[in-house]
Amino acid sequence: MNSITPQQREALRHTLDARAAVLRDEIAADAREDLNSEPEMAALQRDREELRDVEDALVRLQGPVYGLCGDCGDLISLQRLEANPAAKRCASCQSTFERA
Repeated sequence: MNSITPQQREALRHTLDARAAVLRDEIAADAREDLNSEPEMAALQRDREELRDVEDALVRLQGPVYGLCGDCGDLISLQRLEANPAAKRCASCQSTFERA
């Protein structure tokens, strides 16, 4: 069972909503510009991927799986979720994922 309180869940939802709004604005601004350099295109791709992760986290937040590691099923620490509300893995599994 997840130990995130309703108040913590609401704060995390607010953070995710705010980040999604910023990313949508950045993507929209990029769409109005002529992106012709590799770094600009890479930045746009990163924004799109992050927005997808944030939107996925907002969906998970509505159910019982938010805050549970997608790999091992353990709880993701509140400290980690506060730093990255879109986190899908606990710190240990994320470390393993990044090494692979």
